[in-house]
Amino acid sequence: MERIDPRVSVDDGTAGDDAEPDAVSPAEAVDEIAPDTPPVGADFGPWQPPETDLGTALVLAGGGVTGIAWESGIVLGLRDEGVDVRDADTVIGTSAGAMVGAHLRLGTDDEAFARMRDSGPITDVGRLGPADAGRYLRAQLTRDARGGRALVGRAALTATTTTEEAWLETVGFGLVGKEWPRRRLLITGVDAETGTSVVFDGSRGVALDRAVAASCAVPGVFPAVEVAGRRYVDGGLRSIANADLAAGHERVLVLAPYPVGAKVEELPRVQTWALRRGARSHLVVPDARDAWAMGANPLDTTRAETTLERAREHGRRIAARVGDLWAG
Repeated sequence: MERIDPRVSVDDGTAGDDAEPDAVSPAEAVDEIAPDTPPVGADFGPWQPPETDLGTALVLAGGGVTGIAWESGIVLGLRDEGVDVRDADTVIGTSAGAMVGAHLRLGTDDEAFARMRDSGPITDVGRLGPADAGRYLRAQLTRDARGGRALVGRAALTATTTTEEAWLETVGFGLVGKEWPRRRLLITGVDAETGTSVVFDGSRGVALDRAVAASCAVPGVFPAVEVAGRRYVDGGLRSIANADLAAGHERVLVLAPYPVGAKVEELPRVQTWALRRGARSHLVVPDARDAWAMGANPLDTTRAETTLERAREHGRRIAARVGDLWAG
C-alpha cells in the first residue's frame, strides 16, 4: 500500500497525488497565514471547537449541484473499496457540502441524490441590482474580511430571488423535520447583516433543514434563510471549504469540487497545508475527467449523474491512499 506523506497529500489527478499549489508553495502558504491566524472558533461567533473525539474529520466544500454529485461519488467510490468515511468523528459541511454531510450522517444520501438527479434544472435564480453589484466589488477590495462578507450579505437581502419558503422546499431533499444526527456535524453559515461566520451544530434548537438551506444560500442567487431570528447566507463566503475548522483532529480528508478562493488563505490547498502541523491531511479535487463531466455550470442538474459516476471511479482509484490515512 502506498504511504501517505505524514503531513499532507493532495490528489488532483493531474500532477500526481502529491502535487503542490500552483501559486504558492506549501511552506510559504503556512508561513504566510499561520502567525496571524486566530485560534479555531475565533472567527465563528460564540461557537467553540470540540475538545473530544478528534481522530478523523471529513471536510466537504461548496460546489453547487455538480459539487454535491462529485462529493457523493467520491464517497461512494471509497465505500466500494471498503473505505467508509461516513464514520468520521467530525463532518464539516459548507454550502453543497452541508447538504452532503447532513445526508451522510443521516444515512439518506442515496435517496437524496436520486431525488436531485430526477429533478429538473434549477432555473429560478436571483438577480442583483446595480447597487448590489457595487457592494460585491467593494467586498473583494476590502481588507476587512467580516466587513466584506457583510457587504455581500446585505446585497443578498435586497436581491430579487425566489421566496425563502420555495428555497427551503427545493433544498430540503428529505431533511424537513429530521433531527440532527447524533454524531458531530458542523454546518457553516454567514450572518447576512454583520458578516459574522457561524457554525450550526444542532445546539440552540436550530432546525437541520434551515441550517443546510442557509449554508447553501448563495448570495444574490438564492434567498437568505432565517435561523433563530437572524438571516444567514452561504458559509462559503468565508471560505469554500472552511477546512481550518478541522484543526485539532489527527487525520483530515478534504473534498473540494471547486478548490478556489478570493484570497490565498481561503484556498482549500492552503488551509489543508496549514493543518499539517498537527495532523495528517489529504485534499481531493476533481481530475480532468471529473471536471469535464461537471461542466461550467455548478447548478446544472443534467450533469449530476455523469459527474457522480466519474467521481465514483476517482474514489475507487484513491481508496488505498485514503484508507491508509483513515486507519491512522
